[in-house]
Amino acid sequence: MKKQYIIFGIIIMVLLSVLSGCFGPKSTEYFNEEYQVDENTVLNVATINGQIEINTYDGDKVIFNAIKKSSFGQEELDKIDIIVIEGENELDIEAKYLGQRLTTPSIDMNIKVPKNITVDTVTTSNGPIQISGVKGDVIAKSSNGEIIIEDVYGYVSATTSNGRIEVKETTGIKDLESSNLGINAEVNDFKENISISTSNGVITVYINPSLNANIEMSTSNGHITISGLSLNLTTSEEKYKVGKLGEGGNTIDIQTSNGNIYLYKLEI
Repeated sequence: MKKQYIIFGIIIMVLLSVLSGCFGPKSTEYFNEEYQVDENTVLNVATINGQIEINTYDGDKVIFNAIKKSSFGQEELDKIDIIVIEGENELDIEAKYLGQRLTTPSIDMNIKVPKNITVDTVTTSNGPIQISGVKGDVIAKSSNGEIIIEDVYGYVSATTSNGRIEVKETTGIKDLESSNLGINAEVNDFKENISISTSNGVITVYINPSLNANIEMSTSNGHITISGLSLNLTTSEEKYKVGKLGEGGNTIDIQTSNGNIYLYKLEI
């Protein structure tokens, strides 16, 4: 038995030795800058393996704060490059990883913007996105993380491969898509055919009752509930409903493969 303990201890020591070569000390680095902008400035933001939060404030500069984190030491942290391009009418902020590891470091971004600039694209390869109080037809994309957009003067779209989506108090919406988890959206207006879909989750939509729209709803495993809306249904089944709101028009297509769909009247 003693011999077995000794062999087991040797194995543990070898494993620890190997793992110590894979991980270095945790390192953190802060990036803080300000950029002069005006009402013509369009902001684009992209990061890797981290969250993005954008809010407005009473000021005339973009305040950019970022936190770079690595579990492989300072050398690996130095392989994250923050690129800021200040054009005549554009401010592009992007984080890039120049290393080769499968597990990349992370960089979280917190950005405060003046209310008069336009926010265009916001992208992260892995992490949540939160946007509030800005203007612009925002396009938000995450490959893994929730997206929350509220109080935006513009028509917004959101795509995530694994996370919930919540959109409220915006001028209108475009496509909203999640491959996993639910969607909660307010549709005050829309300009063209749009899709609200998730492959696995509940979809709750609050729609402006004064809109003219064709609405199609389907779920593979769940039920559909309509409340407070005068919807003229042409097809009404438990898992599939088609109807016309007002005089009809462009289509709002709402689909989930596994979950319920709730359609409610948006209180204006």
